[in-house]
Amino acid sequence: MSRSVTVPATIGIVAFVAFLSAVVPASAQTPLMKLRIGNLKFSASVDLWLAERKGMFTVNGIDATLTDFRNGQECVAAVQANSVDICLLIPGIAMQANERGFDLVVVAQNETAKAVGPDSGSIVVLKDSPLQTLADLSGKKISTSGLHGQQTVAAQLVLKRAGVDLSKIQLMESPSPTQPDLLKSKQVDAVITVDPYTTILQTSGLGRVLSWHFVESVAEQPIGAWYAKAAFVKANADLAARYAKTIREAIDYVNADEARTRRGVAEYTGLSVQLLSAMPLNKWDYRVRPDHWQGVADMLFEMGELQSRHKAEEYLSDSIMPYVVK
Repeated sequence: MSRSVTVPATIGIVAFVAFLSAVVPASAQTPLMKLRIGNLKFSASVDLWLAERKGMFTVNGIDATLTDFRNGQECVAAVQANSVDICLLIPGIAMQANERGFDLVVVAQNETAKAVGPDSGSIVVLKDSPLQTLADLSGKKISTSGLHGQQTVAAQLVLKRAGVDLSKIQLMESPSPTQPDLLKSKQVDAVITVDPYTTILQTSGLGRVLSWHFVESVAEQPIGAWYAKAAFVKANADLAARYAKTIREAIDYVNADEARTRRGVAEYTGLSVQLLSAMPLNKWDYRVRPDHWQGVADMLFEMGELQSRHKAEEYLSDSIMPYVVK
């Protein structure tokens, strides 16, 4: 009697467990892997925000904690101090940090410049300025958000190619939000800037673009990537791979529907829908092209921001290898 009851019951339990295994995500069956993520809150990181909102981290077995930083230097310091595990950085910052003894490697690429303009990065003069070409900026005062950053170096390179003697221009470091007023009041002759300020300057009728400097220095150069210490990636290879997969899925999501992504950027950043309708979207791209990374390293060396030549491969972790293309 007991056998006739127990056996069917056991079969039923086994069948139910098998059913649960089929319908419940793996992340719900095993403990989630904790990951502390440092973020720079601007439109390019809307993919991270959406990944969290849409549960992509949980599906991939990650318990993510996000912390916003004001700039890349703060984020580098937080990674070095083990306050966060992974951080969003402009590659030039990480390349310079590594020459100072850091051991940062790329876990996932987030964003690149476009192949042709219009792009986020620009050199802008007043709309009615007599300055018509990059060569006209010789001897002029130019505002930039960081004297040694990748975007400034890219702008210097296109100016150099245009025949400008860089020793005869005056670079003034000033926060991006102040640049429209500096240009309007003629305290500077030009600004090296990025969106939303590129679009604000144009749509307001105040500014005119002389150069899309990211595009014209190294087209499609990486301008945003997720970094961690090499030692962390080596010790947490599975977690790094899961993070790279999550970023890939988030980027596929933002690239699938432009209107939806524009609404997401508006909600995430607080930028107006009207401004965003005129602003070119970021180019989210997880596919890594080593020649473009090499172009950035070579540019930084040529302009004196790196002291030695470096190979692109030294910056790439194993987690990013599935996304490397030729």
